[in-house]
Amino acid sequence: MNRPDRSEYYMAIAELASLRSTCLSRRVGAVIVKNDNPISFGYNGPARGVKHCEDIGGCKRRNMADYASGKYLELCPAAHAEQNAIAFAAKHGISTDGATIYVNTFPCKDCMNSIINSGITKVVYNSTYDAQLSKEIAEESGIIIEKFEGKNIVDLLSNANMIDPERLYGDYFNSLDDPNEKVKSLKRII
Repeated sequence: MNRPDRSEYYMAIAELASLRSTCLSRRVGAVIVKNDNPISFGYNGPARGVKHCEDIGGCKRRNMADYASGKYLELCPAAHAEQNAIAFAAKHGISTDGATIYVNTFPCKDCMNSIINSGITKVVYNSTYDAQLSKEIAEESGIIIEKFEGKNIVDLLSNANMIDPERLYGDYFNSLDDPNEKVKSLKRII
């Protein structure tokens, strides 16, 4: 049986949550797990009732002449996946104390502070993000940081015969060596 282990299962949920993102720059998803139960989910996007970037003419950050990843965050109306997952838990009275958060992209400094302050004790991430200060804050606070090393969601769904990327994408899919590129392909499939 091609059953995913728990870490693969939770990271797959985080990847699927990212599909709900409305961000035009980076789709991020998160799931908070406590006592081996998913208790909250989140993806990056604006607060309820606030227009999405695609509804206001595009991403203000990307329209800046010297745009770069992580720059001009003050122009972004979206909350990050980790913040939304923590806010959902708080709104519904769910304690995150001692929990683990699975996120498909390493948390930024602001999200790391929210993670620490919410009582989450472990972060499992899939892809990296240039966030040196975030790593330093996590280390100083004692947060456990773990790079996800399991099967990616494309492999999990392929092995379960839920998708057939080869049939859908043929030579293109097979030419992808980078697991993250395969995940992006899956997002286009779904």
